[in-house]
Amino acid sequence: MMALHYKHKLVRLGFLFFILLAKHNIAAAAKKDKKKEVAVVSPTVQKKSSDADHANTNTKAKLQSEQTELEIENALHRARLEKELSAIISQIERLRVQKERKRLEKETEDENARREHEKAMLLLNMEKEKLNIELELAQARFMKQMEKYNIQLIKLDKEIQLEKGQTQLLQETTNRLQAEIEALQAKAVRDKRIEKKPIYLNDPLNKQTNTLVLSDRCIELNGTITPWKANYIVDQIHYFNNKNSVHPIFLIIGYSSGGFVSAGCNILQAIEHSKAPVYVVVKAFAASMAAIITTLATKSYAYPNAEILHHQPSSWFLYGNLRATKEQYEVLNKIWKRLGGRVAKKMGISLKAFDKKLYEKSMYGDWMEYGDYAKKIKWVDYVINGIQHSAISSLPDAADYSFEKFIKEQYGFNKEKETETSQAVIQYHALAPHDFDYSYNPDKKTQMMMSLQGVTK
Repeated sequence: MMALHYKHKLVRLGFLFFILLAKHNIAAAAKKDKKKEVAVVSPTVQKKSSDADHANTNTKAKLQSEQTELEIENALHRARLEKELSAIISQIERLRVQKERKRLEKETEDENARREHEKAMLLLNMEKEKLNIELELAQARFMKQMEKYNIQLIKLDKEIQLEKGQTQLLQETTNRLQAEIEALQAKAVRDKRIEKKPIYLNDPLNKQTNTLVLSDRCIELNGTITPWKANYIVDQIHYFNNKNSVHPIFLIIGYSSGGFVSAGCNILQAIEHSKAPVYVVVKAFAASMAAIITTLATKSYAYPNAEILHHQPSSWFLYGNLRATKEQYEVLNKIWKRLGGRVAKKMGISLKAFDKKLYEKSMYGDWMEYGDYAKKIKWVDYVINGIQHSAISSLPDAADYSFEKFIKEQYGFNKEKETETSQAVIQYHALAPHDFDYSYNPDKKTQMMMSLQGVTK
């Protein structure tokens, strides 16, 4: 761009020089023509008048003088123009030299840049060659390593194939053994189960053998009679009624020392209003509320050595005033009239006579009789020699018959949390408001575990 600028400047200076030179040549030509005209006219004048010679001589001298002045002027003017031209030429030469110098500098810079570029390219090519060599070496090492790995893979593949074969053989053996085990287990299960349907009889007592035939319509009652246990028993009675309202339902009492009054009354209510008859069967022990349920049931059965115990409800108070004691007495008396009165009526005696007999048997008012004598005093309806449970079709599990499970089911007592100071104390469930625990409690030690509203029997 700078070289182009200098070129334009030189052209302009040259053009100016030629204009000035043209003006000078034109002026000189004009003066020369004027002299010629004078020279042409002068001879004619000399012919007309000889007197004018002297004037012509003066004129000629004057013209020569003017011509000399013009030549001098032209020479000076030419000298000035030559000087100006020389200055222009000098400037043009200087500009040319500058241009040449810049061109040389540019060429030098370009040459240096080219050399640097070539040097850089050479270094890059050398680095590239080095990297290519390293890459080839790495590829060679990699291929060698890959060959080694391929050999190992082939070896491992052979080992895997061998292990697969062994595994398949082991799997087949395992499947065969598993099939044998499942067959043995199935056989063991079949051996523990009996493919026999329960027997449903409207009259379940076999009078020839005095054996009671039970079906799968059985409800277990063991341990303390609590509200939640009573609700479960009542719902089972409803279920069996909805399933079949003809065949009897059996309430089996294994070992129960009684429980909540309201819960026992809930069970009695369900028994009395059930469409299907509900029969109570006492196997071992039924006391207090459980004895009331046995005596007042539609029909009751008991083993000859089963124990049935009746007594009055009792209460242990934490209150010290007479009014609280009187209120508790009145509540207990109402409960005894409602429950004990019905038992006495079934026995065919008065409640007063029943109270008297209770304390004739024991100073604590606990009247216990075995099943064979309980039938005589109408606490149970039938004494049976045995039970045929037709619904038991599988071998019982011994784990369901442990002492810990019995204690937990009977009293809600967890043996794992037992301490040395509480070994003789059985923990009872907390009572609901305005309720009574109508249970047999011979040692009276469990009273300390009851709630403030606690009433025991």
